Amino acid sequence: MIKLLIAICLLYWHSGLLAADKADIPLTEATPESQGLDGLRLQQAIDGVEAGEYGDINALLVLRNDYLVLEHYFEPLYKGPDYRHPVRSVTKSFTSALIGIAREQGKLPDLQTGLLDLFPQYSNIENLDGRKREITFDHILSMTAGFEWDEFSPGAMSDPNMMRSPDWIKHVLDLPMRDAPGTRWVYNGGCSMLLSDILQRATGQAVDEFARRYLFEFIGIDNWRWSIGKNDVINTAHGLSMTRRDMARLGVLYLNDGRWQGEQIVPEDWVKLSTSLKTRDNADYFPYAYAYQWWRMQDAEPTAAMLATNDMYTAIGLHGQFVLVIPHLDMVVVSTAENFGWANEELFLKLLRDHILPAVLDE
Repeated sequence: MIKLLIAICLLYWHSGLLAADKADIPLTEATPESQGLDGLRLQQAIDGVEAGEYGDINALLVLRNDYLVLEHYFEPLYKGPDYRHPVRSVTKSFTSALIGIAREQGKLPDLQTGLLDLFPQYSNIENLDGRKREITFDHILSMTAGFEWDEFSPGAMSDPNMMRSPDWIKHVLDLPMRDAPGTRWVYNGGCSMLLSDILQRATGQAVDEFARRYLFEFIGIDNWRWSIGKNDVINTAHGLSMTRRDMARLGVLYLNDGRWQGEQIVPEDWVKLSTSLKTRDNADYFPYAYAYQWWRMQDAEPTAAMLATNDMYTAIGLHGQFVLVIPHLDMVVVSTAENFGWANEELFLKLLRDHILPAVLDE
């Protein structure tokens, strides 16, 4: 019995060391030229931000071939590389990664599982009609559930109303229906919040603990905070704060099909599935289309038109937080900002078009 206990302890100790070893590996720095980028062009990007041409961007990181070739923090919003920056809705893409990990562990149901089976603890869901009964896990992930929800129109209160309610999950489940599931895409942070409850009940762990144990420790994210809401629900819609380098780690992980230092952390098939286009029905949100808690760039968008292959996808957070992945260029671009309104996204894309994409010497 003692030998068995020792063996179990050694197993957990060794597993911890493996995670620690991964966490101890830093993002390796290199010159732009060594990775096929024009350093002068990247300097012009810095100069343009400092001149105020791209709004209030406060950090810019560029990685190529897993090497960090540019890392700059800007005055007067300089908060340094160790600052835990609120990543806003970039949180959703981290949550998507956790969904993939939990699925691989066999802890989550099929993506066609219905809403009522996903939330069996709620027996008195309001506005329950045929359309709501048809909502599936897939619809929640792709924000095509059909709930009545408006996150961005002037005076819209969908997200604040959820945050003020005594039970965030019940609030979303009780919403009236606007559309049949799968027929219309609407940006819906409430759907993202439902993922918190799905993950916690399926894994038996709080989402932040599950993330620490199965994702963050393995890719070196160790300076983070995840906000907690009513009834101890982890805010999987927009609650994460972390350093910009740690944001970049998510991009590097996905650029490598879910592998970190040769070890599969997020299943490769989930990386491909969760970042592939699910709906084009978002004319109001052009230039983006949507996947599973990741954004895709539409082909007609000018930034995408600059690429030989439009395989670009991105995590986006309010006020200008980005983790952009361009697989065929082996590039990750991270930008954080205090830009307000929809203009912040166009400013970032303009920065890409003006300087960062033209810096590529060997496409």
